[in-house]
Order: sequence, then C-alpha cells, then structure tokens
Amino acid sequence: MQLGISTACFYPLPIEQALDQIGKLGLRAVEIFFNTESEYFDPLLAEIERHVQGNGLEVRSIHPFSSANEGILLFSEYTRRTEDAFAQYQRYFETGQRLGAKYFTFHGERRMGIDTDGGIIDRKLKVYRRLVETAAVYGLTFTQENVAWCRSADPGYLRELYENVPELRYTLDIKQAHRAGQDWRRFLNAVGDRICNIHLNDFDEKQSCLLPGEGSMDYDAFFAALAELGYDRQVLIEVYKDNFSSLNQIRQVVARLAPYAQP
Repeated sequence: MQLGISTACFYPLPIEQALDQIGKLGLRAVEIFFNTESEYFDPLLAEIERHVQGNGLEVRSIHPFSSANEGILLFSEYTRRTEDAFAQYQRYFETGQRLGAKYFTFHGERRMGIDTDGGIIDRKLKVYRRLVETAAVYGLTFTQENVAWCRSADPGYLRELYENVPELRYTLDIKQAHRAGQDWRRFLNAVGDRICNIHLNDFDEKQSCLLPGEGSMDYDAFFAALAELGYDRQVLIEVYKDNFSSLNQIRQVVARLAPYAQP
C-alpha cells in the first residue's frame, strides 16, 4: 500500500501552497480537494498542475467542493438542474483526467430525517449509473464515500448501491464512520471488495478526528482486514488543519504508519 495525503489537511491554504507543503513531506500520492469553481479552469488549474509536477506528486483522487450540495444538484426531481449538474461534473471529470487522477470522491445525498423513498428509487440509481459511466469516459473510477451527514453513513444504504450499481466503487473514511456511530468493519463487510480509496485518521472519546495513531483506532486490525481483502491501493491521511501544528507531526505519522504503508 502507498501512503499519501489530502490537500484538505491544509485548508484554507490555497491548493498550490498545500501541494508545496506535501512536497516537503516526501509523500507522492495525493487527493486534491477543490475548494472553488475557478480552480477547475485555467489559469488556476494550470498553476495547480505546475505544483503537482514540480513537487513530483501523483494525483490519485479529486474531491469537489460541491459535495455539500450533491443531493439537490443531482438527485432532485427538477430535471433541468440535474442536467446542469451533469455538465458541471463532466467538467470536474475533465479536470481529473488532465491531472492524471484515478478516482473521484463523491458524498451524495444528505440525510434528511425519515427516508420516504422506501429504498433507493430507480431514478436515483439511474443518476449513479450515469455518473459512473461519464467518469469512466475520462478515465476516472467513481467512488461513493461514507459520510456521517449523508445517506452513505448507513452501511445498508451502501450495500443497496453495491447491489444495484455494480460498477460503483467506494472510499472509506474512518472518522466519518466513527461520527456516524458505526464501526469501520461494517463498511468493509458491506462493500469491502469494491473499496479503492481510503481516508486515514483517528478518534478518541473526546475528538472525532485526530492524526493517525493519536487516538484509539486499532490500525493492526484495520490493515489486517485490508490485507485479507487484497487491498493494495493508496491510503491517504485526511484530517483538519487544527489537528496538527507542524509538518513534523505529520512526519511522525508517516514513520508510525511505515509498517503498513510506504510513501
């Protein structure tokens, strides 16, 4: 497995500056979290591309800032907005292709109280299939992340997607599982053989997000479970800027995770 990191760790530092910080860590695999629409276009995209190349980085995944609104953008019954959103996401896929990314990270619908769908209705499954197919045109694998405030917080929901959209893949985020009151094992049991991207973090009784190794997460058990599944892709550190005070803290994490994954 290859250890990497997300630019989200350095937010609100501009992406290109975050990439420079990552370059100093000696990590190569990155997920770029885009923070605004202008970053998908030149001249900013060209500047981001220059910093990726200048730091010898490999973009494994991209993550859109619009993830907070994907439910209303893509899954409502207002078809005109859905079509506009598909055009928007096609542009994001084009950006991923330009940067050489392999995966696209998606949040999907929010949890809005009682689910009246009685499962995932066919119209929404068609949206997923179209997203997966469109991303593939640009060489991207479309992945659904488990997110505590989204429907994807429920392993049963992910399993239903698993059964109805065979080409869909998954991103597993440890802290998001914890925030949803779920053990990470439930997500592995639901969709484990289709997980192709992982966000690494930690937690304890007081804090729901910490640097890996600074909380109560059992990484021996976690990486053993991944090995059993045959997982051999990237594992990406994804925390918040207030979870560390210096690059040295992240360097310590890299050393701590060395038995499981290498840069």
